[in-house]
Amino acid sequence: MRRFPFSMNIDESTSNNNKKVLSMLVRYYHDDLRKVMVEHLGSLEILRVDVASLEKVLCDFFVKNNIPWQNLVSLLMDSCAVMRGSKTGLETRIHQHCPNLLDVDGDSCHHIHNAAKKFSEGFDGYLERLFSDLQVDHQWSPDQVMYLKEVAMILNLPVSSPQRGFVNHRWLSAYDASMATHAMMPAYQVLYYGFLSTADKEVYKEPLESIFTKHNVNQTARARVEVVQDKLAKKGMTPQGRERKKRICQKLWHEETTTVLQLSLYKGVLAILKDYVMIFQGSQTLVHKLHDRQLELFLACLACFVKAEHITKLSPRALRELVLEDHMLLPSKDVYVGQEADTFRSQNPKHALLVPFLASVRKAYITTAVYLQKKLPLNSPTLIALSALDPLLRGHSQATLQLKRLSAMLNPLLPEDQDLSRELVQFSVDLTLPRYKEGDGMVDWWGHVFHQPGKYPALSALAKCCLSIFHGPRVESSFSLMNEIIDQRSGNMNVETFNAIQTAKYVLQSRGQTAVQMFERSDSSGESFSLQDVVNDGPSPEEEVVHPERPDPGEAEEAYHSDVEAHGIALDDDLPHITLTTHPGGRLQSKRSSWLSKA
Repeated sequence: MRRFPFSMNIDESTSNNNKKVLSMLVRYYHDDLRKVMVEHLGSLEILRVDVASLEKVLCDFFVKNNIPWQNLVSLLMDSCAVMRGSKTGLETRIHQHCPNLLDVDGDSCHHIHNAAKKFSEGFDGYLERLFSDLQVDHQWSPDQVMYLKEVAMILNLPVSSPQRGFVNHRWLSAYDASMATHAMMPAYQVLYYGFLSTADKEVYKEPLESIFTKHNVNQTARARVEVVQDKLAKKGMTPQGRERKKRICQKLWHEETTTVLQLSLYKGVLAILKDYVMIFQGSQTLVHKLHDRQLELFLACLACFVKAEHITKLSPRALRELVLEDHMLLPSKDVYVGQEADTFRSQNPKHALLVPFLASVRKAYITTAVYLQKKLPLNSPTLIALSALDPLLRGHSQATLQLKRLSAMLNPLLPEDQDLSRELVQFSVDLTLPRYKEGDGMVDWWGHVFHQPGKYPALSALAKCCLSIFHGPRVESSFSLMNEIIDQRSGNMNVETFNAIQTAKYVLQSRGQTAVQMFERSDSSGESFSLQDVVNDGPSPEEEVVHPERPDPGEAEEAYHSDVEAHGIALDDDLPHITLTTHPGGRLQSKRSSWLSKA
């Protein structure tokens, strides 16, 4: 970090041993390896999570490790007030130490996750409560999970465990839970039919038969299902468990139509948000796609309920300032609601549930669109300029213009004695550079530019700075590793030890090597050294094992001689791993047991 321009991704979390930890990842282009590296810069214990404390911790860390602030290109954090408050947030204060810090906005994946939560608020958490109830109902009942899988196999359905259900703080887990619940809906209905009252069983007997007929369930399998239902119904239940099963049965049977309509909507709409998150939380370098993808995402969400002619020709600035009016909205019969819900709407246009459902859909769409419009940097000059890094745009005058603007933002990190304007002119028409197709690795392509000696020194420096920029929450994965390292068995581990382990893990991961491969060395003779040599060169079972700090047993040292009267007497107790026998000189000699000699 003292030599390379780099970007940071930082966040705070609480470890399993209740310590507040600030984790810092860095991203930079490595000239020798010709790739973008993501490594662990440090994990620091903090006592308070406020702006002043975080600023002091970061400043002390930079001073202690002699890291120059001017090498910092960008800083990616979530958008909470502490991190990115416009007046007193951490990023605002960091600008005092690094005036040329690029403004790449907050973590857009966090924005998309929060947009999904905004969308679900329009339905008062109806499905989320169902997901949680299903998860809890099976979490401590392995026999019920087994019966559920058996019923799913009888119905020839893909088995999905409800224990992988909705998690409130995970990326769009409502979408994953919706997909799994929709696929397993017939199995859930068959299983929970056994928990219905006698009167309700009579009411829903015909729908149950329809499920069996649709899935070609024979009489033998139906008899087995009845046995399973009876066994579950006879289980002892706590009052909480009884109420939970009543809620589940209510949504699976009594309110089946509402549940299916909302599952259809979640599957269709949240998939749009999920696609964006899956792209940008990955490891591939896609900083040049941020602006276009965010614009596409916002337009796709608007198109679900807004007439296309009102949005397709708007500029990013106009979209940012757009005010939705009633005449711009699609009629209720044309609003996107997912495949199953659309079929139901067409076949039952006057159904009593449609009017409140479609009203909730419109409210959810408007709330989500307003949130995305406010949070996404649709007209960000920085992200627009970064789009010019796309090799497909090379040769276009606008790409050259945006690269010049980008160079003005990063001017302190560029060589002063080079003419970037001349390089950009030559770069735009350079026929020696390889052709680039959509889907090719952008870092590899720019590597060809970097390794043309003396041809593009300033442009190469500019591109290396930009390739270092984080565009997704990579630091979140470091917290997952933290929870694996600091668990019940290692609860007393201090943060310094965890920091060392985390650094080693990221170094190995970034280089794609194991510890043995990376730290392989040669001995003093220059020959290769490996752990197998330790096994091959070790003493045989018949040889004495001598402590390296002790004299040779053959020397006449009194400390290694047993009592004369004990000569010839063997020890009565056999130790399980080491066999002790008497040496002719009266000394004890150890022999390795067979399992040790084979190790």
